[in-house]
Amino acid sequence: MDQRFSGLSTEELADIWYALGGAETRHPGSFSSLVDTTLGELNARLRDDLAPFLEARFRAHRLADSREDAEANRKNAAAGV
Repeated sequence: MDQRFSGLSTEELADIWYALGGAETRHPGSFSSLVDTTLGELNARLRDDLAPFLEARFRAHRLADSREDAEANRKNAAAGV
């Protein structure tokens, strides 16, 4: 386990990962290391329970976020980012 995250609950860490993932979608390459690090820690904590945990925690946000992320990706593609 990564000691940098020792003071955070699994729920707090998941929230950080989710927020960073959205930021990474909007700004490709800017947050990838942080997204990977937080996901690695979540995987170390939850292993096989990771996917069901994330699905339950973020189900309500996923649909709205996916529309926003799709729009951000379209804008990035049009701008050549």
